[in-house]
Amino acid sequence: MKKFVFSLLLLFLLSFSIFAQKLSVSIFNNVKLSTILVTPTKGEYNLVLGDTIIGLKPLQILYISRSGDSILVRDEFNNYGNFKRVTLVGKTGNDVFRIKPIIPAQAARMYDDNITFYVDYDRVMAINLVDREKYLASVVLAETGPNKEEELYKAQALLARTYTVSHANKHQSEGFNLCDTEHCQAYKGRVENIDYIYDAVLDVKDLIVVDADLKPITAAFHANCGGQTANSEDVWVQALPYLKSVPDRYCTSSSNARWEKRIPLSRWYKFLSEQGVDTSKITRSDLNFNPKNRPKYYTVKGTKILTTTVRKYFKLKSAWFSVYAGKKEVRLSGRGYGHGVGMCQDGALQMARKGMSYEEIVKYYFKGIQIVNISKANISTQTDSLKVEPSSVVK
Repeated sequence: MKKFVFSLLLLFLLSFSIFAQKLSVSIFNNVKLSTILVTPTKGEYNLVLGDTIIGLKPLQILYISRSGDSILVRDEFNNYGNFKRVTLVGKTGNDVFRIKPIIPAQAARMYDDNITFYVDYDRVMAINLVDREKYLASVVLAETGPNKEEELYKAQALLARTYTVSHANKHQSEGFNLCDTEHCQAYKGRVENIDYIYDAVLDVKDLIVVDADLKPITAAFHANCGGQTANSEDVWVQALPYLKSVPDRYCTSSSNARWEKRIPLSRWYKFLSEQGVDTSKITRSDLNFNPKNRPKYYTVKGTKILTTTVRKYFKLKSAWFSVYAGKKEVRLSGRGYGHGVGMCQDGALQMARKGMSYEEIVKYYFKGIQIVNISKANISTQTDSLKVEPSSVVK
């Protein structure tokens, strides 16, 4: 009976709905895991091996290895055997484990709650079964950084939760909710001493951002807009009423507000030729470009080239730039860092420092939106009609 009840608990942990408080997140998702060390560091854990439940000791080191299509489990003294699925389940609600990939070698990370292992996609899958708010606190830290402002963390938490609930089935066909890369949201596990971030997340618990139809918005953000955010249609084709360009005086003194890049003139001509420009008939002055506002196109002799195309080709920090042609090179003088759509993180930080609330921040960058409880939202998963990640900054 005990095992039956525990199995039901495990099934509950593995299940998810948009209103549930647990998420399944594939960690080290871009790594072909083969051998891993797992260590309980806080709380109490049970090790579930098929129908067997084993209580783990604090700091007990488990070796998790792939053996064909099964998981081999052992510790310093015991070889537990091969199993299709191996799960560590926390018993206290305040449980933490350490995971260290050995083959291939990766830096160790700490995670909250539970972890399950199985073999699929020619590797060991490591799925963190984690409380949603703990997950969001880690995402906010990864996307924003430590030692910032409480209202910024709240604004970022709203966007992260909005993305999470509307993309809960993004990896459903692979057997989990989300991955830990920027394909979903950056999630690097638990970081100690971030209670202030977790508290900010809890202060806006269960709240998300919705449009006029109560549908979750495309919760886009970027590092720095350079003084003016972008319309969604200037970056991702589709126009959304809440993703409209707004002026932003708050971010212009930040280090990300300005950048410069020099490109050999021959390489610039090569790019233009690939875009259909007849480079034999242009002068250097034809190349110069100095827009007063955030541009959608760079125009040379009547040929319009999307600035997003220029950005991608040359791996620029943003698609807002001026062009100055010299004898041997082209100098690009740019503004901002990132795609420019939605919330500007540097601007939001300065707003928070000036005493503005998370609601004022979010409503400045997203027009005609509401902040509501998840239960009031019109949610169908994968609602991001622009099909973009929340942040797509070119590193």
